Amino acid sequence: MEKEKHAPDQKGVIVGVGNVLQNDDGIGITILKYLEAAYVFPDHVDLVDGGTAGAALQSEILGKDWLLVIDALDVPGPPGQIRMIAGNAILGRPADLKMSPHQMSFFDLIQLMTLNDQGLDEFAILGIIPQNTGVGTALSSEVRASMDPAVTQIMAWLHEKGVFPEPVHGAVTPDYWWTA
Repeated sequence: MEKEKHAPDQKGVIVGVGNVLQNDDGIGITILKYLEAAYVFPDHVDLVDGGTAGAALQSEILGKDWLLVIDALDVPGPPGQIRMIAGNAILGRPADLKMSPHQMSFFDLIQLMTLNDQGLDEFAILGIIPQNTGVGTALSSEVRASMDPAVTQIMAWLHEKGVFPEPVHGAVTPDYWWTA
């Protein structure tokens, strides 16, 4: 029996990636921490702070039906611009440049899993073009301004999957541990 494409109980994972110590590169983690604080997700949806773990995230995504990655996106365009990219547009691209021939990126991992028939039914990236990825913990004003529209796009993407996180009532205090 074929699985319904958008069954509301499909196992999924939202992974925020990036380096919070490189200003705008931390936007994926910043949005993930906001989502954790602002919404209650169903039990079959995991939220993962992927940091810069790369291939070490395999255990977090194995056995999942879908994956949404939130990250800074190094592509041409104005800082703060949001792009939602379907995973199949990424899978055919060449592997990332590496500092060591033994280093494997998160996207290399997804490609390898797909080749080994362990891929996900659906994979997407919500990327935000950074302004400043130098050393520091502050988001640029352009990238900070993209947060609410990015969360709106994430919620729309989840709703298409039949996933409806419940908003938390009252004050929302994300755990932005790196800014303390």
